[in-house]
Amino acid sequence: MTTAPIEDAPGRVRPFADILRDLKRGEVIDEAAILLQDLVRAVQTNGKKGTFTLKVDISPMKGDTNALVVAAQASINPPKGSPAEAVFFADDDNNLVRDDPRQIALPGLRRVDMDTPAPKEIAK
Repeated sequence: MTTAPIEDAPGRVRPFADILRDLKRGEVIDEAAILLQDLVRAVQTNGKKGTFTLKVDISPMKGDTNALVVAAQASINPPKGSPAEAVFFADDDNNLVRDDPRQIALPGLRRVDMDTPAPKEIAK
């Protein structure tokens, strides 16, 4: 008694991943894996939802309805990060500046560069 190989068993459903591996010698499934990884990174970075889409188009081949043309493309819609923002003030010439030009400057105050070591009297 002979049995049919599993591949030829009636009613068998071919795994979807196998079909994707056959498209462009596996380029589609490889690109999808990279895009999914990029999406996961963006979701973790931004703490917001993103979307992964795999679009598969199937159409009959012109002149041969037994042949089917299968096209697939993966895409992502990653979450966008928050825009960079800071507080600015407009000077008399309408230039944006960081310090309010209408604020009275206190004498003796100066900007401190965080990379510069503190003076000895502060460092103690």
